[in-house]
Amino acid sequence: MDVKWELKILQTFLCWSFLMTIFKCRGTGYSSNTEFSYEDRVIKHLLRKYAERGKYGRPVKNYSDILNLHFGLQLVQIMNLDERKQILTLNVWTNYGWTDVHLRWNVTEFHGVKKINIPAHEIWTPDLRLYNFADERLHERRDSLCIVGHDGSVSWIPQAIFKSSCDIDVKAFPFDKQKCHLKFGSWTYDGLQLDLFFKDNKEEMDTSEFQISNVWHVISAVGKKSKVTYTCCPEPFIDLTFWITIRRKATFYAYTLILPCVLLTSLTLILFWIPAESPAKLTLGMSIFMAYFVLLSIFQRNIPPSETSPVLGTYYCVNMVLITMSSFLCVFVVNMSVSGTRYPVHLPKTLKKVMFSYVARALCMDNVVKPFMDEGHVTCPTTSRRYMGVNGDGSKFTNDWKGSSETLITVQKESNTELAVIHTKVNEIRNFIKIYKERLEDKDRKEKIAKEWKVLALIFDRIFFIIYITTIIVSLMVVLPIIFDSDIED
Repeated sequence: MDVKWELKILQTFLCWSFLMTIFKCRGTGYSSNTEFSYEDRVIKHLLRKYAERGKYGRPVKNYSDILNLHFGLQLVQIMNLDERKQILTLNVWTNYGWTDVHLRWNVTEFHGVKKINIPAHEIWTPDLRLYNFADERLHERRDSLCIVGHDGSVSWIPQAIFKSSCDIDVKAFPFDKQKCHLKFGSWTYDGLQLDLFFKDNKEEMDTSEFQISNVWHVISAVGKKSKVTYTCCPEPFIDLTFWITIRRKATFYAYTLILPCVLLTSLTLILFWIPAESPAKLTLGMSIFMAYFVLLSIFQRNIPPSETSPVLGTYYCVNMVLITMSSFLCVFVVNMSVSGTRYPVHLPKTLKKVMFSYVARALCMDNVVKPFMDEGHVTCPTTSRRYMGVNGDGSKFTNDWKGSSETLITVQKESNTELAVIHTKVNEIRNFIKIYKERLEDKDRKEKIAKEWKVLALIFDRIFFIIYITTIIVSLMVVLPIIFDSDIED
């Protein structure tokens, strides 16, 4: 009896073990003869359950439960900032984390398998979108697997290239700083269904893998959580906004825009010291004007249209205006100098008094205007006496032409015909000398008028020189604080 009893007990145990083995295999969808690893069995088991429930509903037990989604960004590269289109392109690693109650298993039952990798398209994933996207592409992310833990925790880290709109401020170009943002949020789930949190409670972008850019320097990349109610829906929506502040590296532009500007500024200073009647003044002025125009064209191609004018562009325009005014002044003065010789026109007394007496004194040009302070016309007594053959005591010949004629008549009566001819020739010479004297006086007067206009041009050149120097100093006072402010904030 004891042996039979022991055989029955053994037979019952073997049958029970066999039934348990069949039950486990059927529960996991495998036959006992199939050779799969326990990791494969977990994956098949979970995907089979997910196929039955579907992947469109939130992975929560109750409808009223709020799903917590943790999200973070790791900045890899600043690919481009298109100033004209105002689009920022970033290469980032997105990091999603949430808990899926339908992706849990018993570690002991599957021989210690604690973590598996499954495709993202096989399970539920959050519909997190970039709100301020500016991309023509349909997909922003590359496909990647989800890392699933035995407790239902899901970690998804796909690579992505985001193109976001960014307001560009070019006032301080090329020493400008740009502040762009990337706003992420669920497109369909409101705050009562899906709540957003920063990954590992770090309210900033991770820059540990950032590739240094040749154009931009990252100053800060901080994040902020917001709750907004939109006009479409009464429920509030949660979003995470990352603000990235970048500063342009101005080394390249220092050689292409700043250095030529400094050199042209030096040439412009020389322009105001060239005499107005010199042809080189106009030639140099037009050459500098064309050079500034070329620089302004290059400058315009590098910046977008904006309501605010760049400081450097304003500086270019001011230089072009000053050079244009100097060229007009040069043409005007040269024309008046020539016209003064042909059609003598004296300077207006009021203008001459103001410019020669007050402005010239303020500009330390007293020695230049001193010969022109006499209001009388040019006279040449020494020259006229020399050409008339008059001595200092008034003897020999006089300017009394009537007396000379009477003397000639008397001589003609008392002398012969040859002496009368000599006196006639002398009379002709005197008339010629008189005409020549008048021409010399007229020439001196015209030369004086022309010189007065040239001195006036010199005074105006000095005024424009001071205005130009003042403009440069003011420009430096505006630009330098912008540069130093950028360095301090670094």
